[in-house]
This record gives sequence, C-alpha cells and structure tokens, in this order.
Amino acid sequence: MKCEELAMERKMIREFRIFAFICLMTGASVRAQQYTGMNGLLHVPSAEMDSVGSTRIGVHALPKVMMPDPMLLMPENEKYASSNWYLSATPLRWMEVGYAFTLMKFHKNLNPNAETGFYSKDRYFSLRIQPLYEGRYWPSIVVGGNDVWGQNDGDSQSFYFRNFYGAATKHFQLPFVEVGAHVAYRHWAKDYNKKWNGVVGGLTFRPDFYRPLRLVAEYDGNGVNVGADCLVLRYVQLQASLMNGKYLSAGAAFRIVLAPRRKGK
Repeated sequence: MKCEELAMERKMIREFRIFAFICLMTGASVRAQQYTGMNGLLHVPSAEMDSVGSTRIGVHALPKVMMPDPMLLMPENEKYASSNWYLSATPLRWMEVGYAFTLMKFHKNLNPNAETGFYSKDRYFSLRIQPLYEGRYWPSIVVGGNDVWGQNDGDSQSFYFRNFYGAATKHFQLPFVEVGAHVAYRHWAKDYNKKWNGVVGGLTFRPDFYRPLRLVAEYDGNGVNVGADCLVLRYVQLQASLMNGKYLSAGAAFRIVLAPRRKGK
C-alpha cells in the first residue's frame, strides 16, 4: 500500500512539473485564483484584486486534506476528495463577489448498503472589500470572507467553509523578479477548522523574463503549500498546487474582462 501511495505522489509531482512547463510556454499576466474562485494565493487569502469587469466561471479539485472534518463518508468515517464549482466577478475596483458549491458524497438515499456518489452539495457566497489600495510606501488591505451569507445558530451542520479575514499585500521589484509579500489573519466559524485559524501568509514570485508566470509558497496555518498559476489561450485561467507539499490540487476557469467604456468612446 505504501508503494502505491509513493507512486501516486511521484505521479502528482510529475504532473505539477508538466503544468509549470506549460505556464512557461504560453500565457498572459493574471492575478491568481483561490480554490474558492476568489483572488488570493492557494489556500490563503491575499489583498490582491482583479481588474474591474473581470468574471470567472470554473472548477477546482480539492484533495481530502482540504475538506472540513465533518464531510465524512459514513459509515466509513473517512474524508474524500471533491471539487468546487464557482462563479466570481469584480464589478468595482474595490469589490469582489463570488458564489461556489462543493460536491458532497453520500450513500444513495442515505442507505449505508447502497452505492456512494455526489448526491448533494454545499453552497456559499464570498465577498471581498478593498478599503486601501497599494501605494509606494504602504500595502493594499482587503477584508472579506467565504460563506458570508446566513445566520450561524451554532448548531447548524452547514457553514463548512465559513471564515472571515483581513489581509495585506505589498509588492517589491527586485533584480529579475517581482516579489509579493502577503499576510492575513483568518478566523474560521467552526471549531473543526481551527487548525487554519490565526496568522497565515506567503510569498509570490513573478520573474521578469516571463511575467505571466506566478509561483506561490504559503503557510495556511497547518502546513506549507506550493503552486503556480497563469492564463493560457487568453481566456483559460489555470492553477495547480501541492498542498502540504504532496497532495495535488488543480483548477481551471474561463475568464473574461468586460472593460468599462471610456468617456468619448
């Protein structure tokens, strides 16, 4: 069994390297997407914002390590890999909104002897507000959250992904590379997600020789993740990462920018 797991990990690392090579060969500059469909790093929020009029619709694969603990397949009592589907938009320079749902696996008709499948989903809205834009001497600031809609009564079995955060981002131009420094404080509503509470952050690297490529390294409160993202064929946004350095997570989105009409046009 250990040999099979080792072979799988090697395969995921090989696929990640292939993805990074593709990013080097094609693409255009783009802000990174988060697995929720919002801007951010990988599993960590940032204070970066997309351009006004940007809209994305996409899907992101979630390894079981990213799934909240209550999302267990019963009676097996184990978590499973799943996926997020989302639609997000930046209608204003200082606002980003999104809607996502995560597929949930159950035994058919809740019969433990029946076959398993993704017979349900967890739906939620996300919101990000940027009260301070990045300047020469100060960072950009964003406050936001995921699963922000609805009242939490404390006993609800939903709000699996509910969290709120404040984030700061500052970019520095160094020889041959632009470095982004990102730090955030995040609080998850449910105690079973507390391993991701507290101060989180990461670094991004955008090489001058190929600006479309962005490499990411982050600490999400529970582990270190690495990844890369880019925009290929002008409209297809890709991201791939290794969560905790070994669990592959990847996604793709169709992205368009509805630029505001200039005066006199």
